[in-house]
Amino acid sequence: MDFFQHAAYLTARVPRCKCEQHGVQTVDVPWGWKGSGFTLRFEALIMVLVGAMPVNAVARLVGEHDTRIWRVLKHPVEAAWAKLDCSKVETICVDEKS
Repeated sequence: MDFFQHAAYLTARVPRCKCEQHGVQTVDVPWGWKGSGFTLRFEALIMVLVGAMPVNAVARLVGEHDTRIWRVLKHPVEAAWAKLDCSKVETICVDEKS
């Protein structure tokens, strides 16, 4: 996000290694998840903003395309679904208000 009228960027060289089996691999960084392009704090800001306004408005505010904002929103959900174990669920009930 810009700092007043000045564009702000975080640039870091991430250590890489070339593996014959897996190709080029990079180290996981503590400030973001692999492939995000955003810091975790910036993603947290996006989450707060999306709670108060539409995704398209957030995208305009932070200067990104809305598909990147949707990717930020979907990542924690997909991670949670991957960890969810429903193997012991036998019955699901839904009331008329759901």
